[in-house]
Amino acid sequence: MAINGKKLFGLGKGLGSLIPSASEMQPAMRKENVFYVEISKIDANPDQPRQDFDKEALGELSKSIRKYGVLQPLLVSKIEHSSPKGLDVSYQLIAGERRLRAAKMAGLPHVPVIIRDDFEKEKDRLEVALIENVQRENLNPMEEAEAYARLAKEFGLTQQEIADKVSKSREVVANAIRLMNLPEDIRVSLRSGKLSRAHARALLAFSDAAKQREMYRQILSGGVSSKDVESAASAHKSPSKKPKADGKFVELEKNLAETLGTTVAIHGAAASGGKIVIKFASLEDLNKIAKNIID
Repeated sequence: MAINGKKLFGLGKGLGSLIPSASEMQPAMRKENVFYVEISKIDANPDQPRQDFDKEALGELSKSIRKYGVLQPLLVSKIEHSSPKGLDVSYQLIAGERRLRAAKMAGLPHVPVIIRDDFEKEKDRLEVALIENVQRENLNPMEEAEAYARLAKEFGLTQQEIADKVSKSREVVANAIRLMNLPEDIRVSLRSGKLSRAHARALLAFSDAAKQREMYRQILSGGVSSKDVESAASAHKSPSKKPKADGKFVELEKNLAETLGTTVAIHGAAASGGKIVIKFASLEDLNKIAKNIID
């Protein structure tokens, strides 16, 4: 066994085992090497999608690591720095934040890593970190929504492309991103676990923030289910303003809403013309919607 970046042994699938996809469910075509490096030389990922770490769960993982070691290598990239003494080497964490924190808690001097030098660009490392976290970590709803939003904004990925990368449906991705439209205080409660994902999604049925906050307060008081919230939102909508549309318009509205990640309404009949109403909460949302339409 060797340390300080020296090769130890091979690890079959490597990154493929960290970020699986349908096309990768085959025998590994590439070998990855595992190294042991000093834990003090690994810098945390500044773009880590996960912001909230359960202290109790982290403590349990630390106990396991203290007993059995780090069973799954961390994913890092090598960074070289020029110094008066020569060339100094450190490592930038790409994926494995929980394992790194738990290993530090356990007092480990070295940890196993897979070094990927093909992620030279910061965006490449960020994309892998986001995808790995969404796939492997139990992110809270807001962390997941923010990760999807970053993949869309910083990498120009469509909701379908994001869904393909994280092995989820486009509807799941679209519904998650829509949570970004909730008022900030409600998003904070969703992040902390005070508000459930089901309740948060139900609140999106209200078109204005005032009504969302009003129902949000009722949810916190207890006894209000997500179905109750959805029913209240339906009752709040004025029947006279509801567009008269046949089944094909309802389906089209749904498809447009999923594609654009926002509420879409079609008014009027095809024969006499009509209009499409697309809602957005900010200029940033408008830019995203416009990009989806143009693309």
